[in-house]
Amino acid sequence: MKLTRVLRFGIPYRASLTVALAFQLIETGAALSIPWVGGKLAGGLIGSGDFGIAPIALALIGLFALRTALRIASGIAIMTTAERILADLRTQLYTHFQSLPVRYFHNQRPGDQVAVLTRDVDTIADYLTSSLIGLVPTLLTLIGALILMLRLDPALAWPMAMAVPVFVLMTKLAYRRMRPLSRDLRDNYGAGVSLAEENLAILPAIKTFSQEAREAARYAHLIHRQRDLGIRVGRMLVTIGPALRFVAAAAVIVVLWLSGDRLRSGDLPVAELVSLLLYAGLLTEPISGLAGFWGRTEGARGALERFESVLDEPAEDMISGLQPDTIAGEIRFEDVSFAHSGRKGTLEEVNLTVPAGRVLALTGENGAGKSTLVDLILRFNEPDAGRVLLDGTDLRDLNLAALRGLIGVVPQQTLLFDGTLRDNIVFGRPDVSEAALLRAIELARAEEFIRALPDGLDTTVGSRGVRLSGGQRQRIALARALVKDPPILILDEPTAMFDPEGEAAFVASARDALAGRTVVLITHRPASLALADMTVRLSAGRIVPVGSGPTGEGAA
Repeated sequence: MKLTRVLRFGIPYRASLTVALAFQLIETGAALSIPWVGGKLAGGLIGSGDFGIAPIALALIGLFALRTALRIASGIAIMTTAERILADLRTQLYTHFQSLPVRYFHNQRPGDQVAVLTRDVDTIADYLTSSLIGLVPTLLTLIGALILMLRLDPALAWPMAMAVPVFVLMTKLAYRRMRPLSRDLRDNYGAGVSLAEENLAILPAIKTFSQEAREAARYAHLIHRQRDLGIRVGRMLVTIGPALRFVAAAAVIVVLWLSGDRLRSGDLPVAELVSLLLYAGLLTEPISGLAGFWGRTEGARGALERFESVLDEPAEDMISGLQPDTIAGEIRFEDVSFAHSGRKGTLEEVNLTVPAGRVLALTGENGAGKSTLVDLILRFNEPDAGRVLLDGTDLRDLNLAALRGLIGVVPQQTLLFDGTLRDNIVFGRPDVSEAALLRAIELARAEEFIRALPDGLDTTVGSRGVRLSGGQRQRIALARALVKDPPILILDEPTAMFDPEGEAAFVASARDALAGRTVVLITHRPASLALADMTVRLSAGRIVPVGSGPTGEGAA
């Protein structure tokens, strides 16, 4: 992995990162001075030093105080910068997720996206601020300590110098074995998050079919595999540190062993030996740091690849294209064919015209292609062949944001978010007047149940609208579409959750609400079909003419 690919994320914060690095470099200088001063203090204690004990002791205390202060300062700078980078990367990634076409998410597990947004972004930010920035002082400490040891006494310094390549070899071998395990651990984490999200979303269905035990077993299987992988990775991680410390301790013992005769003969001053031993102890920290750096590099490589694979996905072009000032609302399909990836044709050579201001009812069995037809109007998908036109203009030539701004949608699966009823209804038009809001609520037949709630429009609906009934959620979705006041409406089974009386009341009031709009109405309910100016049946991806109104021609 090229380090520059990660470093570019720190460019906006180069000033604060430079300050943190400066603190660390000064702290490195203080750390390298401590063994030398410590040796002088030891010499003074046995009466062989050139300086008094008091000034040396005060100098040593000062160095420790300076090192502590610099560590705190650099830690605060690193932590603050890491949090800012983390927030920026998460915002950038989430914004890009929002800009991706809907079809991208059809082939992705939600848990994988959450894993990139959380664990992978954490890994990248930590690697940049802690590992890469800390690499410079780590290397300087390692090299500086070795050089100073060699200058003090080359004969005694060589055991520690020889231990360094042993450290390097041990850590590289260990992390090479960890790489595939870490990859499997991350993939398993994404699978576990996906399964948990899916099951919690459909928990009522799981309980209805009494499948709690089976689904718990499925989740437990993934978690147990994650546990086993985590244990294997953890064993390697906890082994590396003690093994490195053993090699370091062995090297120190060799130094003591070799120094015995020289120390007794007076050829080796005590101050020099103490400094050597302190430098040897100082080496363990950068060596452990390098070991951790290689491990974090492996993790950062995978995290960066996944992060960039999302950013490399092309966003929808919401800016370019024609922006119609006004539209009549005629929708026309010309020889349109479409197939989902890996499936046979969903739509085949569809030719259909919905005149401006008319209501088209789409019927057909499940899987006939009704929702796919709607997705093409919204440009969630693009035709494999043919074209879809609005007032004679190919939808692909229109500004996508402007196109979707012209369309109000009541989806088959009601999509509400955790907020108030008011928040959900005005979602597509936050500046709507109170009168228009109340009119939309009235047309959606939602005013009665809203009025009965203690907090009215300020009632919180819960995640996905869980605190509302199915019929109430559908009415809110309908009010949200109507409050937008769009020239084109797509209603996918808008009365599926209504009782007969409620549906009859909706049909009666909807005639006024739909007047002058182009409406695509997906429904199987006879009462709702009464709203249609034309009815078309889809069968196996092809148009089967049914009639105008309940009986007339609707296919072009």
